[in-house]
Amino acid sequence: MLDKMREGSQGIAAKVILSVIILSFALAGVSGYLGGGSASVAVKVNDQEISQASVEQAYKNERARLQEQYGEQFDVLASNPDFTQQVRAQATQTLISESLIAQAISEMGLRVGDQQVKNEIRKMMEFQVEGKFSNERYLSLLRRATYTPAQFSKSVKQDLARRQLLQMLVGSEFSLPAEVDLAYQLQAQQRVAKVLTVRAADFENSEKVSADEIKTYYDNNTQLFQYPEQVSVDYVLLDSSALVLPTPVNDADIETYYDNHQSDYQRAERRKVAHILVQGDSEASKEKAAAILAELKKGADFGKLAEAKSDDTYSAKNQGKLEWFERGVMDPDFDNAAFLLTKEAPLSGVVKSEFGYHIIKLVDLQASKTLPLADVKKQVVNALEQEDMKDLYYQLQQRLSEVAFESPDNLDEAATVIGAQVQHTELFSEEQVPDILVDKAILDTVFDLNFREQRMNSEVIEISDGKAIVVRVNEHKASYPQPLSEVSDLIAAQLTAEKSRIEAQAFVEAITAKLNAQESVSGQLAEKDLAFSSDLTFGRYSRDYDYEVVQKVFKLAKPSANQVVRDWVTTSTGDYAVVELSAVIDVDPAVTDNAAKEQIAKMLTRSTSEATYQALVAQLMDNADIKYTVTN
Repeated sequence: MLDKMREGSQGIAAKVILSVIILSFALAGVSGYLGGGSASVAVKVNDQEISQASVEQAYKNERARLQEQYGEQFDVLASNPDFTQQVRAQATQTLISESLIAQAISEMGLRVGDQQVKNEIRKMMEFQVEGKFSNERYLSLLRRATYTPAQFSKSVKQDLARRQLLQMLVGSEFSLPAEVDLAYQLQAQQRVAKVLTVRAADFENSEKVSADEIKTYYDNNTQLFQYPEQVSVDYVLLDSSALVLPTPVNDADIETYYDNHQSDYQRAERRKVAHILVQGDSEASKEKAAAILAELKKGADFGKLAEAKSDDTYSAKNQGKLEWFERGVMDPDFDNAAFLLTKEAPLSGVVKSEFGYHIIKLVDLQASKTLPLADVKKQVVNALEQEDMKDLYYQLQQRLSEVAFESPDNLDEAATVIGAQVQHTELFSEEQVPDILVDKAILDTVFDLNFREQRMNSEVIEISDGKAIVVRVNEHKASYPQPLSEVSDLIAAQLTAEKSRIEAQAFVEAITAKLNAQESVSGQLAEKDLAFSSDLTFGRYSRDYDYEVVQKVFKLAKPSANQVVRDWVTTSTGDYAVVELSAVIDVDPAVTDNAAKEQIAKMLTRSTSEATYQALVAQLMDNADIKYTVTN
C-alpha cells in the first residue's frame, strides 16, 4: 500500500496511467471505469458495477507481477492449489478499493479541468519525440491499447482527482522532531559483532540418497516437475516495411506536398561575425576588453586589432572572422549578442561568455528563406512516400481487422486481403517463444484459456509502430509431468543439499547452545576448520555483509558490559551463521546529519500518510454495500 502513497506524491497520471497504455492496462481497475454495457458483473460496490472482465484483467496483471517478482520460484508458488483463488481475491479487493476511492472523490466534489488534463497528457514522456509532444505518437499508443482519446482523457481526469485526494492526505501529515531524532539515532547506530559462517555444503553426508527417497519426493511434488504448457499458433503479420506503394508519387503530388509543407524546408538565418577575445574572468580582463572596444569606437581597424590583441589565435589569423553559424550553435551569451547585431549597428559591447570577454562585429548575414524545391526534392519525395505508406498501412490494418472478425474461424481470407501468407509455428511454451511473437499482449492472448477454447481469431494486436498481427491457436498441449528418470538426478541433488542443511543447522544450534552455556566449542570448530571472525563493525544498512546477518545483528538485545549476546541465523544464500554481539555504538548527539534527518522526516511522513490512507479505505469498506454477483 505504501506504493500507492508514493504514486500519489510523485505523479499518478505519469506513472500509472501511462502504464495502462504501454503495459496494456497494468493498473487494475481502469478498465472497470471504462467498461459497462452488457458485460457480466462480478462485484457491485454501492451503485457502481465492476465487470468480470475487469477482475480477469486485474488477476492477470497481479499474476504477471508476481511472476516477475519471484522469477524461477514462481512455478513453485503457483503450484499451491489455493494460489489462483488468493490472487484473484486480492485483485478483486484492489478493484473494490479503487472503486470506493473514486466514489469518495466524487462525493468530496474534487474536480479537474479539461485544460489541466490536456497539460498533463502533453507532459507525459511516453508521448514525446525529441522532447516535444507528438500527437502522432499519442494516437498510435492509444490505438495499441485500444483506447480512444476521450476514454484516455477520462482516465487521466479520474487519476488527477485521485492525486488531489492523496496529496491532501500526504499534506496533512507531519512528523515530530522527537520522532525524527529517535529514528535518526536508531538508523545511525553501529554494532560490533563476531560472525561464525557455516556452509551447508561442508556438511554433505557421505550416505547416498536412496531410490525410495527419490521416488517418494517425486510422488509428493509432481507439480514441481512439469513440462510447460505449449501452443502452436497461426498468424498473419502486417509489416509496413514490406509494403510497396501501388503507384509511385508523381510531380504534381510532390509540388502539392512541397507547397503545403514549406515551413519544413527552411534554411535558418545564418550569421558571419568576427570577434576579439580576451581570456579570463578577472576585472583586469574585463578592463582590457573595454579598452579594445574604446579603440574600435574611435575608428581603429577591427581586423588589425583582432590580429594583434585577440586571445583566439586561430581566428586572429583571419582578422577575427568565424565560420557561418546558425542560432543556438555558440555559447548562449555570445549567440544572443551576435544575433542582435544589425548592418546599421554591427559592433557589440563587451560580451561575457564562459571563455572570457568578447567584442563581436557583424560581417555578413543570410536571412532565413524557403529552400527551392529542386534543392529538397529528394527529402520531399521521401516524406511523401512515408506519408502514403502510413496511409496504406492503416487502410490494410483496418481491412485486416474487419476480415479477421468477419471470418473468425480461419486466417486465410485475412491474409489474402493484405497480400500476405498465413504463418505457422511449432509448439512452444511461454519460456521459448518465437521472436516474432515475443510480446506481452500476444502471449496473454494465445495462453488465455477462454481464447484458446473459442478457436477464433484474435483482434489486431499492434506489436510496434508499423507492425500488427492477428493470431489464432492451432494446437494446445497441456502441461504434463516429466518422467522420474529425467529428474531423478536433480531430486537426488536437492535431497542431498537438504540433508546437508539439516546437519549444518543442527551444528550451529549445538554450537550456539554450548556457547550460551559457557562450554568450550574449540574442538568442534577445529574439526570443521571453522573460526569466528575478528570484531566487525556493522551499520544498519551495511552491504558488505550478508543481509540476514546484518538483520540479526540489529535484532539482538544490547549486551551488558563485558558480556556478549549471540544467536544463529540462516543466511540469504541458505547457509548459516552464529552471530556474537559485543557492543552497541550510539551516535554522538553532538554530531547531526541534517540531510539524513530530512530524509527520515519524509519517510515518517509517508508512513503516517499510508496509515491514514489505509484507515480511509477501511472506513469506506465498513460503510459500503458490497455485493459479489460472480464467484471469485
